[in-house]
Amino acid sequence: MLYYIKGRIVEICKESVILDNHGIGFEIYTTGRVLQELIRSGKEEILLYTHLQIKEDERVLYGFPERSDIRVFRKLISVSGIGPKGALGILNTLTVEDLYYAIQSGDSKSIAKAPGIGPKSAQRLVVDLKGSLEIGSTPEAADFSDQDEVKSVLAETVEALTALGYSEMDALRAVKKVEGAEQMSVEKLLSAALKHL
Repeated sequence: MLYYIKGRIVEICKESVILDNHGIGFEIYTTGRVLQELIRSGKEEILLYTHLQIKEDERVLYGFPERSDIRVFRKLISVSGIGPKGALGILNTLTVEDLYYAIQSGDSKSIAKAPGIGPKSAQRLVVDLKGSLEIGSTPEAADFSDQDEVKSVLAETVEALTALGYSEMDALRAVKKVEGAEQMSVEKLLSAALKHL
């Protein structure tokens, strides 16, 4: 219905931004991270991709400057038990990229650090979204699950890195940064991945 709204920034509030679009003021809720960036940038006009949440007695707009963020926001609120406020909390705690790696590696603890998200909700989110969440620069790295042998090498390397004390999310991110990881042995991949940690 409202794909995006472009307008002049009238006010930046604690949880939202007020945009003036041809004399109509839109209050759009977003993350503290986005609001801080708006303050830092000093922009007078912005474009936000929006999601309109309709309840019985209210209509609330949520928005983000990146299309990928609004797609991820919609994925998050599709998970049972995760509402818009919880989704904003997650996206304020983790970047979209960090969230992707947390879900792919099964790192529900990092997700549970978001306000209003308990361990059970974080685990459900990982289960529901694993393999279905793609982000801007990493769709080609979405799963590595095409070849069992490659998947095994990558999984063993991530396991080795977590045994060394790194979080699953950091370990997976490091492994995916290694060029040609699919052709390496566990030992070589482990050595290469450590350079990214």
